[in-house]
Amino acid sequence: MSTPPPIAPTEAEAPPKTPAPPPRARRWRLGERAALTLLALVFGLEAWAFWCTDPDFYLPDPFRVVALALIAVVALSGWIRWNALRKGVRVLGFVTVGAMLVSEARVRFREAGSGADRIERTDDVVLRYHYRPGAEVRIGPKHDTPFVVNSLGLLDTEHVIPKPKDAFRVVVLTGSIANDGAIAFEDRFFRRLESQLAGVVPDGRKVEVINVSCEGYNTAQQVRLLEKVGLRYEPDLVIVAYMLTSAAIQNGAYRRLGNSFFLFRFLPLVAVARTGSICSMFAPFHDSYTFDLIVRGSLERLDLLRQIHHFRVMVAVLPVVEEYGDPVCSRLYDKVLGVARDVGFPSVRVADAFKGEPASFFAKPGERGDVAHPNSEGHRRIGDAIATAVRDLLKAPAAP
Repeated sequence: MSTPPPIAPTEAEAPPKTPAPPPRARRWRLGERAALTLLALVFGLEAWAFWCTDPDFYLPDPFRVVALALIAVVALSGWIRWNALRKGVRVLGFVTVGAMLVSEARVRFREAGSGADRIERTDDVVLRYHYRPGAEVRIGPKHDTPFVVNSLGLLDTEHVIPKPKDAFRVVVLTGSIANDGAIAFEDRFFRRLESQLAGVVPDGRKVEVINVSCEGYNTAQQVRLLEKVGLRYEPDLVIVAYMLTSAAIQNGAYRRLGNSFFLFRFLPLVAVARTGSICSMFAPFHDSYTFDLIVRGSLERLDLLRQIHHFRVMVAVLPVVEEYGDPVCSRLYDKVLGVARDVGFPSVRVADAFKGEPASFFAKPGERGDVAHPNSEGHRRIGDAIATAVRDLLKAPAAP
């Protein structure tokens, strides 16, 4: 007996279709493109954080926070009832994080390459990097004058070792201001200082001023460079030319806040906008324990070196390119001067030499955003102010 063919179900008997999700449920769903974008950005943030990790920095990793914030924005956007607004919020989150990653990469690769012609890594865990001996760099207002890093890795001319008997040597410790590529070599403040000190040594010795510094160095690195290199010159006087950047932990061309290159540039601008003072970007370095660790501790170490190697020390606090009398700047200058007095070092407040002129008078042409490095006129005033203080120091008896 044959089996009858199956009877097709009528429309009434057909299985019910899955009902469309209600509007609220659709709001919480991500489309395939949005989900892939979110996944790519989170992966990019984690990969960048892993690649840029600097074990010498202890600040929290900002990228994980950004990744969590992006996920939260996408998730909470489901509460938005209007479709266009909800999509706009998600797109804004994606674009913001994508722009942050692009900015990180731009700053990192631009700055990493900026010192490749002259900077190399070192195994010294305090210095971390130094100038490459024999490297040729271009200096001057037009960056058209060749200059060769000397045999000890300093942006200075060669100086005879051991010290000649008729030489009175002044070693200047500082950061990037003495090595500013936009300033001609003979216009730099330490060269001006040498010319101003000619003939002032009581016993008639010839004054030599030696630039023992490197861009980005903080006070701890400067004192370390003195130990490793500067002491070979047998200094009679060591001048710490303190910049407001000298309390920060930096790594040459790899300058970052935590693991972020972008935040290192961005957050100071926020501080300036909030207070109206350029010096507010330097205040956090001077208001935390790192100031005592890097500045006070290093000056105390320098005092021990002074006693062992029998040289004098002076601290010269250099100004930034900001209006004279700015209260935030003045507070920071005076704090450093106070530490110098505590250690027992004579000091000079170089900012007083900038009184009477607007900050624009000392700004480099086309580089007004560079507040840490003045123009040639600023260098002239720095050199003259330090020279006046050194003349007074040499008239006084040396400390035991």
